[in-house]
Amino acid sequence: MGHEASKTLPTELTGDVVTGKAYFIQNCTACHGINGDGNGPRAYFIFPKPRNFQDPDFQKQLSRSQLFNAIKNGVLGREMPAWGKVLSDQQIMDITEYIFQTFFTDKQQGMTTSQKSN
Repeated sequence: MGHEASKTLPTELTGDVVTGKAYFIQNCTACHGINGDGNGPRAYFIFPKPRNFQDPDFQKQLSRSQLFNAIKNGVLGREMPAWGKVLSDQQIMDITEYIFQTFFTDKQQGMTTSQKSN
């Protein structure tokens, strides 16, 4: 995901799953699908295919900060747009939290020590 993906999460923000779901449905399902499996209606026309958030191997590779930054800055070499141009950091954090809480099998994946203890 490049050097942008290595940035940390904004510490002043907390993601909201309910709000994130609404933003995910509005902005992400066309490519990633309602189930986060990468089979949205646009996926047929995209190469490489959109990420499948349900794939355990992919989940092991991705932290919350990497996902946040991929959504915000886009992903070089993929059709993932830079949503930071149209969504606020709070909206992106909400989407990030929704994806982790809904699709990831290990909900602790990518959390900081302080986030895990809360």
